Amino acid sequence: MSEPHLYEPSPADRWDEALRAPLAEINEDVFGVLVAEIASLRAPWQSLGEAGRRRLLCCPYLLLEGGFSRPDLWAGLPRSAVSDVRVGAAPASPAAAGSPGALPTALVRRVLHFAWHLARTDPRAARLVLGMSRTCTQMFVGCRLAELEIFAELQPAWIRIRWANCAGLWSAWISAAAHGRTRDLERLQLWGLQMLAADSLALPRHSPGRRSPMPAPALAINLR
Repeated sequence: MSEPHLYEPSPADRWDEALRAPLAEINEDVFGVLVAEIASLRAPWQSLGEAGRRRLLCCPYLLLEGGFSRPDLWAGLPRSAVSDVRVGAAPASPAAAGSPGALPTALVRRVLHFAWHLARTDPRAARLVLGMSRTCTQMFVGCRLAELEIFAELQPAWIRIRWANCAGLWSAWISAAAHGRTRDLERLQLWGLQMLAADSLALPRHSPGRRSPMPAPALAINLR
């Protein structure tokens, strides 16, 4: 006699499944940028098996800092995109060339479209996954796709990889996934989620190496 089904996925759970795939795809691109910039991550990343990569990418939030809790950064988006910016113009405030976390335009475009979609379809998910404030959500809802396309060409400096200079943090993340250390991986992800929440609530920011509302996981890692 088979056991009864004790759990039937709700519509919200099915949406979570639908959300996980594009989020993992973008986060995989983020790791691609990281390993291209940080030599010490290349071998661990390349040696990850399929199961380890799935564990690594099963993260409940975007591994990019998008300034989604900062409405002041986005306030001029519709006006500047339409009247002051030409497609192909030089970025107004690009990330430093060759610095860890510098992003290709295609990835910036993907992030903006993802943020726009979440803001319009599920503001709660936008807050959890992107740390998007209510004001920024309203701004994105009001944007046209054409405006986002043009803005992606600007490669705004505030769209960057989280903790891009902390090679030790990412090395620990990859190692935990590779060796199936689920508890360590969850602690790293939970620490990042709290940092995301602190940004969303406009609390003082803390670097991974400093004391924070929840200290960085004590995994004996070098965060530089």
